[in-house]
Amino acid sequence: MEPLIALAALILVSLIGSVFMKNYLEKKRIARARMLVDLHDDLHRMQNAMAILPELYLDMPTKLFMIKRIMQLIEKVQEVGSESNSLTMLHEDLATQLEKTLNSQDDSIKRLSKWGKLSTPDTAQEIRMLTKYLHSQILVATKTHLVPRAHAARVVKNLKVIMYRVPLDLNFNLANAAIKSNKLRPALGKLRVALGLLLKSPIRQHLKKQHEQIEMLIKQTEEKIAIQQKAKSANTTNKLASGVEELDKEDDWNTKKNLYDSN
Repeated sequence: MEPLIALAALILVSLIGSVFMKNYLEKKRIARARMLVDLHDDLHRMQNAMAILPELYLDMPTKLFMIKRIMQLIEKVQEVGSESNSLTMLHEDLATQLEKTLNSQDDSIKRLSKWGKLSTPDTAQEIRMLTKYLHSQILVATKTHLVPRAHAARVVKNLKVIMYRVPLDLNFNLANAAIKSNKLRPALGKLRVALGLLLKSPIRQHLKKQHEQIEMLIKQTEEKIAIQQKAKSANTTNKLASGVEELDKEDDWNTKKNLYDSN
């Protein structure tokens, strides 16, 4: 009887252990699947940031961080998931790009003197969202020792510069588009907003060229508006004079008509 009880107990323990093991493996599989989804999402967003952010906004430390982070995500995706030829080829291309970037010279001053080509608020908003995302990723990169803290500090500094540059470039480009459409007052408003943003920018000392261009455009636009206003006033005056003349003629006619009728 005792051997049967022991055998039953062993079978019961085995069944319970099997259930626990099955639950453990299922939870592990779900956690792995979730991790893989998150890794793919991060990889996709980092690739988007690399593709969408204007080259003008990316200094060397930021480029290096982005390339290294994408390479790290590819390695993790293949470690958690399965090997992919396309990802392997992308990793190799990025390694070559990383080498070229390391051997290139930083041209921050030259880049900062140019205008970013932002033509719509939607594009500007997308760039701002991607910049915020990059800020969260640089924190992850620092914690995982992908980049040292000094490197991360330079990247964070550049991300702040981007956040100032986006509205500045957008307002300048919108102002230019309005000038071309002869919408001078909206253009003047955008130019004044751009000037205010420039004066508040932490890199305003590197934006002397932009400062001069904005002030020149403001002056030219104000002059054009003044000319239009004078022409409009002159036209209104002429219309009033013409109206008074017509009234005088009509009064003269009525006077003559009344004299004729009375005779």
